[in-house]
Amino acid sequence: MNSCSTKWLHIAFYTECVGFLLSIAANCVLLIAISDKSRKTFGNYKYLMMAFSVLGMFYSTCNFISKPVSSEKVILFFMKKKQFQNVHITENSFIVFTVLRYSKLNKFLGSIAVGIYSSCYAMMLSLLSIHFFYRYTSVTAPLYLASRFSSKSFIFWTLFVVVYSGIFGCSSYFLCGPTEIKDRELETEFQNSYCLKPEEYAYLGPQYYYKNAENGERLFHAPSFIGIGIQTFLMSSTFFFVIFFGCRTYSVLKENGLTCYASKELQKQLFKTLIIQTIIPTIFMYLPGSIMFYLPMFGVKIETMANSIPVFVAIYPCLEPLVAIMCIKSLKLRSSSELRIKKMDLLMS
Repeated sequence: MNSCSTKWLHIAFYTECVGFLLSIAANCVLLIAISDKSRKTFGNYKYLMMAFSVLGMFYSTCNFISKPVSSEKVILFFMKKKQFQNVHITENSFIVFTVLRYSKLNKFLGSIAVGIYSSCYAMMLSLLSIHFFYRYTSVTAPLYLASRFSSKSFIFWTLFVVVYSGIFGCSSYFLCGPTEIKDRELETEFQNSYCLKPEEYAYLGPQYYYKNAENGERLFHAPSFIGIGIQTFLMSSTFFFVIFFGCRTYSVLKENGLTCYASKELQKQLFKTLIIQTIIPTIFMYLPGSIMFYLPMFGVKIETMANSIPVFVAIYPCLEPLVAIMCIKSLKLRSSSELRIKKMDLLMS
């Protein structure tokens, strides 16, 4: 008897719908609140926050358009253009896959779409490290802000994000892409778990080990280890920078008589915002992602964690702007005022 189910795919889709709508709404409110602030209040950090907000909406959109469609009504509403995307962990591999049932993409383009999605994931991590470096500079060496974050340095930071994201995405696609061995292993797995045939999904992901067809010997798949090694280095480097700059910023903010570009109170609010905005991706992205990366290396298969990863990723995009709005008093007051005005306009109309 076939026990396959698409339950978790449906849950991931509905969670993503809510997360996407909240992300767009919260980031729009944050952008309006930030745009009204003078440069004297935040300095060039104003533009960095706006960039983070815009790219957050871009990330959320890329995440959303790759998510599952789970009912006929929803399929018709979205013009049958959506795809399934989820995570599957085996004893030898983990797979990020997208279902092509209601999309015009073929397997080749579907795999590219998953690679772009992984690049967007890396994009948010790289931008987070830039945030912390700006905060570190503003409280330890404010005189260098003009040179480190100017119109000229904008090109450097843009290249940093693009190169970082590009390497992450390319390592996913070229080193952890589809192979015949993975196709054979996943055919049975996906049929039993999700009722999916090979032509109905596209995927990326490493397969750390495989069996020799002749003698059954367990062999290492070197490209998968190299790909995950590159991604591990990229993820750990941004995490190290965040921790280092965060600790240094915190130690300076504890000192008395601090003189910096913005007031000490505002610096504390901004730093508090970044701390919470680091805890969130740690819980919702770094930790689940690390478990997904490394458990298959030791032959550990946990279906519950694999099923919950898309739910965590779906919730993440809407939390970042909410933290900024709630932690920075001036933005909180501006956002509340804007919402009251909108409410009064609706009541009067």
